[in-house]
Amino acid sequence: MKGLDVQDRLEYARSAVAVLRALQISNKTMSYGEFARAIGLMTDADKWEVWHRQQVADILNLVAAAEGQSNKNINIKKLEYDRVIVQRTGRSGKGIAKESRIVRA
Repeated sequence: MKGLDVQDRLEYARSAVAVLRALQISNKTMSYGEFARAIGLMTDADKWEVWHRQQVADILNLVAAAEGQSNKNINIKKLEYDRVIVQRTGRSGKGIAKESRIVRA
C-alpha cells in the first residue's frame, strides 16, 4: 500500500474538486478506479487494489470536510459525490459521511 502524506492528500483533494466539478458540468459519472487515475492517485499502468478504494474515500471525505467549512454566504453549487460510482453496480458507493469535518486536536 502506498502511504499518503498530508501534501499528497491535499493535492489529490484539490484535483478531486476539479474532477467532481467536471463530472457535474458534463453530467457524467466515473468509477472509483477512473477517478483515482483522474486525480493522479494511480497511473494508467497501476493495477486497482482494494486499498485504493479506501484512499479514494479518504480523499473524498477530506474534500467534503473542507466543503463543510466553506463560507455559507457564498452561493457555490455543492459538489455531487455520487458521480463517483462502483463499476460493478453502476451506483454510487456507500457515500461520503455527511458529517465529514475538520477537527482540531
